[in-house]
Amino acid sequence: MNTPSQQPDQLDSNAGTARLLIVVPVALISFFYLNVLEYALPLYFDARTALAKSEANAFPLDVWAQVVKYKVTPWIIGPLLAGLLSRRYGERAVWCAALLGKAPIPFILTMHPHPNLIAVLAIWQGLTGAVMWIAGVSLIQMVAPEMKGRSNGWMMASMGVGSFLAPFGGRAIIYGEELGQFIHDSEWSLFWSRMVNLTPMTSAPHLSDFEMLFWLLTCTTLICGAMIGLWGQRPGRYERDQPPSWNQTFDDLVTLSKSAKLWALVIALCLIGGPVFQASNQFLPYRAKDLGLIEPGGQDNGWIWLQLLKTLMWIPGGAAVGLLAGRKAPGLAAVLMLGSFSLACLGIGASQVAWQVFAMVAMFEFVRQFMRWSHAGYMSEHVDPSLRSTVIGFAITFSGLGSVIYAWIVPLICDPKAANFQSSWPFFAAAGLGIVGSVGLFIFDRLRPIREPLKPEG
Repeated sequence: MNTPSQQPDQLDSNAGTARLLIVVPVALISFFYLNVLEYALPLYFDARTALAKSEANAFPLDVWAQVVKYKVTPWIIGPLLAGLLSRRYGERAVWCAALLGKAPIPFILTMHPHPNLIAVLAIWQGLTGAVMWIAGVSLIQMVAPEMKGRSNGWMMASMGVGSFLAPFGGRAIIYGEELGQFIHDSEWSLFWSRMVNLTPMTSAPHLSDFEMLFWLLTCTTLICGAMIGLWGQRPGRYERDQPPSWNQTFDDLVTLSKSAKLWALVIALCLIGGPVFQASNQFLPYRAKDLGLIEPGGQDNGWIWLQLLKTLMWIPGGAAVGLLAGRKAPGLAAVLMLGSFSLACLGIGASQVAWQVFAMVAMFEFVRQFMRWSHAGYMSEHVDPSLRSTVIGFAITFSGLGSVIYAWIVPLICDPKAANFQSSWPFFAAAGLGIVGSVGLFIFDRLRPIREPLKPEG
């Protein structure tokens, strides 16, 4: 029988912890959403460019680079805001709000908006995406210590599964008329040959072909928001702590900012690592075009294979993260993550034929899962558990800052609209920064081992 001083959630060690059977599928669906857009939007923009030319109108050739630039800009403030809001109001509420806020984006895309409105949507996508990621990855850390490896591994692997399925889903909907005819005629060999791009599609997508896809994304996002809001977390405060005041929340931020070791990790993994992420996000479609994987007019000539490989590697990468999560990995692990990430980025830029870029993208995307985890689970393992969401938001804000600086400056130097544009140079620039950052972090770790507890200086 409970004593008067004992509340029911105080006797339950799982009170307030994440429900993995809810949050992991939502993460899977969320990354399906993200990667359907990454697969479909370059084709959608090329289709709109071809239509604009036929109608003597103008649709910018660099719209994808501009979209990515605007999408990453809110990551300067979004992660920090998400970390503070999650610390104050709870990760579940913040994640739910971000999902519901994201739903209007694909709905508006069904109306084929003007490029200026697409830029606004990209900014909102970036802000809601940043808030959703920080709240979600922080909620995943809210499990019993012995579950940390499993929860992080499941979360990262679910990204890979959802993202791997996304190009198939997007291709099936965008080319539904051509593929549907094969199903109607029971020509399954031709269906699968077209579906996996063993044989190129004979039709080019029309704008109407993208509308069903955008409607699907709107509906699934609303459903996911409801699932997280209603069932994403068990009742009770995590570890029975009291909600902090705003003063306490900002004091936490000041405490973190006084740690030299935290700054070393943030500068190397986040501020310098951000451009390495951004090189692939922003310029991989242009690299694919240079190597013949995307033909003019939005025709997929192997782009789906690169997208599939990219997301497939997130599954073993996520599973491998589970082996490292919860072990308070040393500084050398961070050096190896950033160093291998940068070398793979260099390889993408140096690739001269399709098979080379496939090999480098496979390595890059495998390590991407460790880099994602380094900004969240790795950072939070080196601070007090109560500072979990704050340190994640703090770290990823600097990743956003590095990405934004790169996203705005590099297109001014390497303009995708220019006749002499070389898609390899953005990768070389990001890789060089990453290699310098990994060397600097290695030297710092030799002088002041990062595995020792992070404490405020002075």
